[in-house]
Amino acid sequence: MKSLVSILLRGTIPVLASLLLNSGAQSQTLNGIRIGEALPSASRIGAKAIAKVPAGPHEEIRWKLPDGNRLSLATDPEQGKIVYAEQKWGGRPDGKPADFPGFKYGETTLADIRTHAENGGFAFVERLIDDRPDGLRLFNAYEVEGAPGLVVTFVTRMPPKDARRLRKKDATVDINRSARLESIILADAAYLESIWGEAKLKGKAYKPIRWASSQGQASVEALPSQ
Repeated sequence: MKSLVSILLRGTIPVLASLLLNSGAQSQTLNGIRIGEALPSASRIGAKAIAKVPAGPHEEIRWKLPDGNRLSLATDPEQGKIVYAEQKWGGRPDGKPADFPGFKYGETTLADIRTHAENGGFAFVERLIDDRPDGLRLFNAYEVEGAPGLVVTFVTRMPPKDARRLRKKDATVDINRSARLESIILADAAYLESIWGEAKLKGKAYKPIRWASSQGQASVEALPSQ
């Protein structure tokens, strides 16, 4: 019986490995929205649009989701395809789970993101930080592995107290631990360059980030040891 189980597992592992390695293309979405597709209906999003605002050369449509999070989409007016999607945490506990596997809004730190990606990503020079009264926001972007032309940007926020200490050059402020995930932006690389500029800052150890399916990861983790 043991040998039979081993044979079955040997046949299953390649299938599950293939699922893990190739499932990324099915998982790179925000609220089920994929870059490059047509604008979905309100019923599919599960909420009604609350605003339409100019966003550079395009129009941005915003929704408030049932879990309190905000979803913003921008489309290319010529083709009508989605080129920008952003989901922002609304502050509620039920809205914490992010679409990027293992990440949680309000909990995942910049250090966590960098550890997962094994590098600090890159930054658009014109969209490096956003200093507001409610805190300092940092933008760390990555090309998505296996998806040419697709960029994911993690927006983390430092609370006002730490932001003030940072401005005073307080060396005890740990940006990597203080800044926590507030929103995720998934967008077409060319569109981001059109609104944020082409100039970028990129570290020497930079590499694209892997966005694997949480289902695929769970399948591999569930494999019994041999």
